[in-house]
Amino acid sequence: MSCVGPITFEELIDGLLVFFSKDKESVAIEEVQAFFNRYVFNPADIMKYAKWDKFKYTRNLMHEGNSKFNLILMCWPEGIASPIHDHADSHCFMRILDGEAKETRYFWPQDTYNGDGSLVEMSTRSVGPGVTAYMSDELGLHRVENNSHTNKLCSLHLYSPPYGDCNIFDERTSKKTNVNMCFYSKYGEKEEVKKKAHAKRSSAMVISS
Repeated sequence: MSCVGPITFEELIDGLLVFFSKDKESVAIEEVQAFFNRYVFNPADIMKYAKWDKFKYTRNLMHEGNSKFNLILMCWPEGIASPIHDHADSHCFMRILDGEAKETRYFWPQDTYNGDGSLVEMSTRSVGPGVTAYMSDELGLHRVENNSHTNKLCSLHLYSPPYGDCNIFDERTSKKTNVNMCFYSKYGEKEEVKKKAHAKRSSAMVISS
């Protein structure tokens, strides 16, 4: 695997499979960030996977990484934000493809909280196209948002190990709620379409039996 120069989407996937072939503790965070940054974004690479909902951001599974990671395309309409959340003790890499993300980090409520019980903000920054941000539970909690009211946002997220649930936090009360994670689409096909197709096949089998 080459250590310098631009890479394609196919080369990105091949490299990530190598980077995440071992256990969580062996992941070289800065090397993964640098590798992500070498990817030259081509809109055609995500055309199949980009599924939008005008009222919320969508999580679109692109690759399962031999069960070592999930690579997810997130599509953010104008003005949409995630809840404040943790990362279930996993690595989180976020490469911005198009648009600009606003990331706000918070302290864990068990470490520090305001007098009224609300979460304490740690930092805020903008992450632009071509930049790969890193987040983990050791660094606190965060929220990601598309702060623009005129432009959409597309971001590529890698989570390792993959996880099926995480905790979200109420900014005003610090209350924690565990939620299940779901995908809007998998491998370019919307999940509701899959369910309908499965139901149709099952119905056809019943009728023909």
